[in-house]
Amino acid sequence: MSEPNELQKSLIEEATYLRGKILTSYAQVEFLLADFSVKLDLRFPYRISDRIRAAKRICERPGYEIYRDELAQICDNLLAYDEMRNLMAHGFLMLTTDKKGQHKFDMMLYQREGEGKFNRLDVETNIERLRASADHIVEYVKRAVALFSKIYSEKKLEQ
Repeated sequence: MSEPNELQKSLIEEATYLRGKILTSYAQVEFLLADFSVKLDLRFPYRISDRIRAAKRICERPGYEIYRDELAQICDNLLAYDEMRNLMAHGFLMLTTDKKGQHKFDMMLYQREGEGKFNRLDVETNIERLRASADHIVEYVKRAVALFSKIYSEKKLEQ
């Protein structure tokens, strides 16, 4: 195995940075959903589906129904990032470059299909798609944080 060249090093460094950016972004909303439930239900839902269910249930309460549609959209959009989060958190990333400087990242992840059954997910991407994914989730998180900030402020949940 040879030492990576400068192009490979820069691609690996940027991919690692983007991987962290994606994971951190997902974690921000994951935490906000848990915090919302802990503050209003005194419960800590562990699984993301349970956090989403708890947040949606809270928005059925009098005084919180005004946030229902926007929160439902935030919750539903988080699920769209779930597979990407799993791939970023638990997947193997391998870089291939050619002599022309073109590259691809191969990402691999095993998913449980049932008892004793596994499926390997293989995804091919490049740095441009990783950048776009990171930018997309960051914009989503901005909307989520703005909504929770509004709810916390209006309902005085930080006091």
